[in-house]
Amino acid sequence: MSLDISFAYFRNFRFDGQFHVRCSGNDLCKVKHIYYSLERLEAQGPVPVDGITVLSQSQSGALEHHGCPATLASGQVPGTYHITPQVTLTDEEVLKRNLPHFASGELVLKPLIIVVGADESSRSVLDKVPLPASAGRRRRDVADLGDTDESSGLPVIDDPYGDMHAQLPVLENGERFPPLLVKFIPGGVEQFLADLEPDSYSILVRQWPNLKQVLAPQSLLSEQERQDSALSVLRHFYVIEQPEGMSNEMFVELIRVLAPLDYLETLHFAAPQTEHTPFVLAGAAAVVATLITGVAVAAGNHAYDEAQPTPDFEALQTYLDQPGSRHQGMNIRKVWEKQVVGSGVRVHFSDGGLHPNHEDLRGNPDLNIISHIPNTDPDHGTASVGLLVARANSLGMSGICHASELYVYNNRATKHHNAQTPKDLLRYVRPGDIVGINRQTANINAMTTFLPSLHDQLWWDATRQLTERGAVVVNAACNGSYKTDTNKRAVANFGVDLSEWPYFLDHGDADAILIGACHSWDGKPHQYSNYNYRYRMLNSWGDSVATLGYGALQDKDGNDRDYTDNYGGTSSATPLVTGALALIQSYAIEHHHVYLNANQMHLLVMESGYKDATLPHTDVLPMGARPDVHGALVLLDRILGGGKFHTVKDEL
Repeated sequence: MSLDISFAYFRNFRFDGQFHVRCSGNDLCKVKHIYYSLERLEAQGPVPVDGITVLSQSQSGALEHHGCPATLASGQVPGTYHITPQVTLTDEEVLKRNLPHFASGELVLKPLIIVVGADESSRSVLDKVPLPASAGRRRRDVADLGDTDESSGLPVIDDPYGDMHAQLPVLENGERFPPLLVKFIPGGVEQFLADLEPDSYSILVRQWPNLKQVLAPQSLLSEQERQDSALSVLRHFYVIEQPEGMSNEMFVELIRVLAPLDYLETLHFAAPQTEHTPFVLAGAAAVVATLITGVAVAAGNHAYDEAQPTPDFEALQTYLDQPGSRHQGMNIRKVWEKQVVGSGVRVHFSDGGLHPNHEDLRGNPDLNIISHIPNTDPDHGTASVGLLVARANSLGMSGICHASELYVYNNRATKHHNAQTPKDLLRYVRPGDIVGINRQTANINAMTTFLPSLHDQLWWDATRQLTERGAVVVNAACNGSYKTDTNKRAVANFGVDLSEWPYFLDHGDADAILIGACHSWDGKPHQYSNYNYRYRMLNSWGDSVATLGYGALQDKDGNDRDYTDNYGGTSSATPLVTGALALIQSYAIEHHHVYLNANQMHLLVMESGYKDATLPHTDVLPMGARPDVHGALVLLDRILGGGKFHTVKDEL
């Protein structure tokens, strides 16, 4: 019996004793479950090490079972390992194949072989890619969040009312404060509830004897979600609403009393909703001119235009090219030529919506829409998704990693106090996955400056959890200030220095990579892009990006045949880098059977990438390197002993 499925199997570049395996293919729907057995080959024969049975999505209906993903543990013992998949077909498939009544419907497939070298548990990308002295990053460990203030001896916290910022948010008459998002220390919520009891004599009860009757912290997680280990990082988050009938002045006083309590880790207002600010780049003038001077098109001509097939626009995707005199691309076409197109890797991308029936997206079985509701900015999301997985079919555009599995999320999914997308990411992201967050936020005291998601404690915690799993997480650095506010050190159309701007909350190193925007023509930083994130940054084009949506390049009736050639901002840079990193991870997984975590990936791309984004008259890189995908795979082959892009003979 044959079955159209294939397996990706891999371990971390620095072997941690775990193997990861999953499958893909047209016959996944015929699989009931898979039993994976792990053996180590010893002189006396195979030694059983681990085994696990995983349901398929067709059986469980749960997206987390798509591809029957599994993790097998071996201990950090070098040697040759076999992972043997035993596939059980669905009952329907057994009947369809007319198998004998005594047949089990089980297929034992040939072993997947992984050889773990003796040095893999201790090796580092730095063994072959040394950091120059000037490239050190200032890091702040998570433990630093527990520092104490020398004058008071109290824990340092995110203070929303005055230590760092000048004032609470200005409210219009009759307007109430947004909800407070509180992170308690373990056991802290129980202490808080005890302090609300009338006989506790706590500072809260002494000031508001009846506070318990009006104040009830709501867990960010439902009771069922609290049992989900994937969401454990969010268990200590609670929402406190301004009580009905409590004046703004009294709520401010309550916040002042809550802030120093030693069982609160952080306290801040829930992230405000911010709108994407579309960049109107070169080409928009032509659109405006058409609006001013254009005349009605005859119905016959319109019908003729609508009937014309979409041409192949791939030549306009110059970000795929090697750098040249006019464009500074990411050297992607060279790796496409050797069939590195994204297979074997999973990508997760969060944006503002989607046109799911766009002609360059529909019918893609590897496009999984987790949520695109509320569909507030579908052109923006479609442009980003098109950069990743637009079909390579000689029509329209071709996505950078068009053979990858893509999971699409919506930044504005409003369930559970806007926490639905972090929850979904925590459920579905696995080791080796690439995660792109095209989301912006703002400090409630400086709303005219856009900031990366890592400003928000909830998103920082979720990101940290994902990177600890082994995912590579990239975040848009965002597009700086759209209005000058001298009191906030914000200048219209300029980015802010994230290493020192006081309204950006640096919670420490989450092992994430922020993405800045560079010029397409010379690779220099765009002035509007935020920069100088103290941990990790990369960059790509923030202008002239050809992709799906909007209609600046082709504008047909409806939205499903529209294309643009002027997508920009960190909005375009983020999916560009996401796609580039997905290609690198795809090759690492499929050819070398390893995956790179965020730090390993960043080191590889910094060493191999284009270092054009310097400040004037210096060699300082305020937003890291621009990926050179071909160069990264050459370097990876060199580090791992050869491959498609570099062989041992190349060194002779």
